[in-house]
Amino acid sequence: MMDEYFIDLREKKPGCTENPVVRLTQLLARVEEGRGTLRVTSDEKEVPLKVLEMLADKRNLKFQVIEKNGTKVTVVYSK
Repeated sequence: MMDEYFIDLREKKPGCTENPVVRLTQLLARVEEGRGTLRVTSDEKEVPLKVLEMLADKRNLKFQVIEKNGTKVTVVYSK
């Protein structure tokens, strides 16, 4: 069974382990290992769509934009 992970990069939490980029990197590692898919919601002002796409390319992951509404974007990463 494949897990489905979700992260909203628009949420700001205190502490370095709660940094959105750190959390994103940890979840992308799980996708790389084939342990599931990852849905990411972001504000393009904070993390541009191009950066999200480059992360997929760097890790040889599939990348799909599933929603774009103003500056809000939701994408899915999969193996």
